[in-house]
Amino acid sequence: MALQKIFKKTCIEKVFDDVENGIGLDKFLQDDITFEEDNFLITPQVKAPENLLYRMIPTTEEDYKSAIALYDAYKTLKPLQAINIQFWESIALTDLFPYMQKRWNLKESKNLQKAILNHFTVKSHGLIRQGLAGLWWLVHLSVDESRDNKYELTEMLFKNYILRYVRFGIGKVIQHKEAAIGILQYLKDNEKNIPSMESVANGLTSYFNKLGAVKQLTFMDRDFFYDEMEIHIAEFKSATTRFDSDYYNDDE
Repeated sequence: MALQKIFKKTCIEKVFDDVENGIGLDKFLQDDITFEEDNFLITPQVKAPENLLYRMIPTTEEDYKSAIALYDAYKTLKPLQAINIQFWESIALTDLFPYMQKRWNLKESKNLQKAILNHFTVKSHGLIRQGLAGLWWLVHLSVDESRDNKYELTEMLFKNYILRYVRFGIGKVIQHKEAAIGILQYLKDNEKNIPSMESVANGLTSYFNKLGAVKQLTFMDRDFFYDEMEIHIAEFKSATTRFDSDYYNDDE
């Protein structure tokens, strides 16, 4: 199995600088984008997975399956490797370009430039919202190897688009794995009693972000977060739902 190729920093910066300036957008409507071989670097110790593209399903409804396929293909990545912007942006433009193109409906997009910047790059909305990095990281933070079904809480996270991408998924609290697992376990156990997951996601994100300013949450275990959810769920349910309208439109 070959080692994973990624772009040189200067190459990938040029691609997205051009997009920001409205140059070369038509390339993203082609079946693939061709790059000269001297634009690539080899990523040490990271093998390029075989047939991953065929396991990635380019629909919102199947994001959960695609996320697991991606995570499983790159499960040896260390967190320091997985925060490498070049890594995810490179794969989005090469190995998984057909998936990205179909997942974000580029050929039918009303604003192609915005769609590319929103989902192919990290610069616009951050790592979690990049079309591939977000899938990998949300699995990484919710997978629990101690369970019979280690992806049980990952499935819970992927049930709600707002939960994973607009509120909880990008909040500081989910960056702590014990927090993610404790909160998701509570949501799973009480799903039938939560009429609006969007409001709860907004409320819990605000609460834990504020709590993190006065308490070292990284030292707390999953039971602490589960108990905090139970204590404050009533106020979370009544939180005002606010959407990030610039990102909520899934087809842009």
